[in-house]
Amino acid sequence: MKSIALKAVLPVLLLLGVMPAAAQVTATRVEGRLTLNNGLVEAVIDANGDVVSFRDLRDGAVEMVQKGQKLYWDANAEALGPTITPAPKKGYYRPNPQTTTVELTTATAALADVKITSGPTEHFPFKAERHYVMKDGLPGLYAYVVFRHPADQPAARLWQTRFVLRTSPDVFNAWTISRNNLIRIPRAEVTQKLMDATFRLADGTVKTKYLNSVYWGDVSAYGTLAVEADRSRGIWMIEASPEYHNGGPIKQGQTVHDDVLLRVLQSAHFGAKSVDVQAGEDWSKVYGPFLIYANPASTPNRLWFDIDRQLAVEKAQWPYDFVSAPEYARKRGTLTGEVRLNGAAAGKSKVVLSDLKANWADSVKGYNYWGDVYADGQFRIDGIAPGTYALSVTGADQPNDLTGRTVTITAGEQDAGTIFWDRQTHGRTLWQLGTFDRQAAEFRNGDDSRGYQMFTLYPQQFPNDVDYTIGRSVPARDWNYAQWSWYVKDPAWHLRFKAAPQAGKGTLTIGIASAQPAKGTLTDVRVALNGQEIGAIRLPKTGTAGYRGGMQDQNYNLITLSFDAALLKGENDLTFRHADGQAFDPARVKAVDAAAADDDQAPGTAAPGQVMYDAIRLEVQ
Repeated sequence: MKSIALKAVLPVLLLLGVMPAAAQVTATRVEGRLTLNNGLVEAVIDANGDVVSFRDLRDGAVEMVQKGQKLYWDANAEALGPTITPAPKKGYYRPNPQTTTVELTTATAALADVKITSGPTEHFPFKAERHYVMKDGLPGLYAYVVFRHPADQPAARLWQTRFVLRTSPDVFNAWTISRNNLIRIPRAEVTQKLMDATFRLADGTVKTKYLNSVYWGDVSAYGTLAVEADRSRGIWMIEASPEYHNGGPIKQGQTVHDDVLLRVLQSAHFGAKSVDVQAGEDWSKVYGPFLIYANPASTPNRLWFDIDRQLAVEKAQWPYDFVSAPEYARKRGTLTGEVRLNGAAAGKSKVVLSDLKANWADSVKGYNYWGDVYADGQFRIDGIAPGTYALSVTGADQPNDLTGRTVTITAGEQDAGTIFWDRQTHGRTLWQLGTFDRQAAEFRNGDDSRGYQMFTLYPQQFPNDVDYTIGRSVPARDWNYAQWSWYVKDPAWHLRFKAAPQAGKGTLTIGIASAQPAKGTLTDVRVALNGQEIGAIRLPKTGTAGYRGGMQDQNYNLITLSFDAALLKGENDLTFRHADGQAFDPARVKAVDAAAADDDQAPGTAAPGQVMYDAIRLEVQ
């Protein structure tokens, strides 16, 4: 057994009520468990590589892990070839002591690094190398995992990987995903399961893990809090860089639910892609590191002040110098440049670096980087791992992204020069509803789409269904963020506008942020101008935004419909009709089939089908 003097005296200090100060990191192994301690926090790691105790040693040595629970890592993966034994349910892979080794690879006064190695197995054809790292003077624990698929392994698919901290309900009573968003953890009795991790409570409310979904690129810190009248404390996930998430700047997923604090590193939620590797393919990726951080303060706002400070520290230290994985790039590059759209600065857009030969929204095997294009057209992206990337530009109210470029990044700063982007047009624009930005945020309920079963609001808000007039109606009031296949009086939405008949061709460009068929495998929304059908929106399911609380899916679609401009007749009525629409019936708002899966391939839920419009533009030429 290894031990250091501080370990022996710490219980005495706590018994006397003395608050421990930051101290050297100690590592003690007793009966197959490793204990890391730096005088501020203590973590106990078992033979399975799980953190079975995580205590804040200040203010009374508070145990932050739920009794009998732990901080663990798992994955959803599968071998794509034939196997001898049945696959585990939903592909869950959780390591066990028989196939796991736990090593203390670094033990100094400044840092302790624990490496946990698991796999590959018959159903999990990856080598997974987890790390927990504790540093002196820091009340937290870093975590990351390296996935490696050796060339001798069969083809495989990785859907999801995550770290899960089961927090103590005896300590914590609130969630926070932003400074102004404090949510009390619901504790009422569960009376009905509605869908995956979604329950109706005895007080009539609904709790669901999807309520607190976020865009990971926008939310660098979130946590579970203990909020009392005179003091508060938090346990947080802090992310210095989102580079390892799949799907770029629009990737969204879960953060906190029930007594669970999550750090999801790869997922297929909201229609995002899995990691698919072929037999004979040698692939690896570092997911993380992120920081699990504990802090006490008098109020939640003061907790957030500390988090803002610590996040700035973490970003300044990225890339971290303690990561031992050879795949992790310690030397990084910076890309600067300018984007001009038809000669003008392409403001309100992003430059995205992603996997080669893949749409940036589907980028999954490598690392993703992005940066805003500012009002003057300039952009700067820091902290890029050396390599060759696809370069895209998205936004600026353009239906189509700029694609087809590559850039090679080396250590240091490099200039991409001026990137010229040609505006795509089909003639003169008569009108446009919304902004082409891949989401339905500007429409009614778009800013509140995380709510559960938003479709139940529709009959009250639109008792006569949607009837919108260009130039008079207001997008945020008169056009709902989702056109559900359930309707009140008319399965068609009306979009009215003035335009005289004319020679030439009309073009209707429709951006679709999310789609879910009401029946079958495709949506069936018929588009008609003044009673004459000009096309249809027939799309497969793009994800789960409609019933899991979102205003977009990862998958985006553009529909372009052309018609004879002579169909215009002055006062015009453009309709979007669900061919498989059904009259709204409150009796049909019920729980899902118990057999429904909890992934984006689920056969269905109680929610109706839907189409979410990003933007609609009418042009003539």
